[in-house]
Amino acid sequence: MFEEDPRHSGEKREAILEAALELIAEHGLQHTPMSLISKRAKASAGGIYHHFESKEDLLQTLYWRIKEEMTHAIVAADDLSQPLAKRFQTLWLSIFRYGLAHRQEMAFLEQYESVPRVKSQDARLPEEGTPLDDLIERFCTQNDLPGEVQILYRLIVDLRVQGLIKDLPLIIISELTYGAALRLAKHVHAGQVHLSDATLTETAKACWDAIAR
Repeated sequence: MFEEDPRHSGEKREAILEAALELIAEHGLQHTPMSLISKRAKASAGGIYHHFESKEDLLQTLYWRIKEEMTHAIVAADDLSQPLAKRFQTLWLSIFRYGLAHRQEMAFLEQYESVPRVKSQDARLPEEGTPLDDLIERFCTQNDLPGEVQILYRLIVDLRVQGLIKDLPLIIISELTYGAALRLAKHVHAGQVHLSDATLTETAKACWDAIAR
């Protein structure tokens, strides 16, 4: 039995979130029960439910924390004074580098976003069957999302409104660009390909060329 010192409540909450992240990356979402998280975090069952109402609540908290940290790191390099095409390439490289450096977080996001049962628990996430273009438009305007999350999607919308990119569905634009960056990072992390900085820069430009008019 692990007793929680109320003076370290915040630290224990972080330990629970970190334990959940590690275990889900190791065993998968469906094979990570609260009991396993409790053991890894050295927290009692009661301690976990003091911080999170349920496993779904824990997962949602972890999801939005990762999403906010990820987008904050990505847009840190954004320079609003640059042309939109240059901003796109900078953000593309930032997305790739984040994905490469945070494989546990990427594994969690990939699993979490693919489970409809979990999606339905959070009003900020779309209902099953929501058109993907509607989803991206929603992410551009939803006030309860971190500002950085909106920036990434707004850039795509701004590019299309200004006629700088092809008139394709927004989800296709996103998959050809941001999605490609994350998938490539996954291949590099797995040792399937090695890319120099020069090649990465050219790849970012190639992704831009794929969508540019």
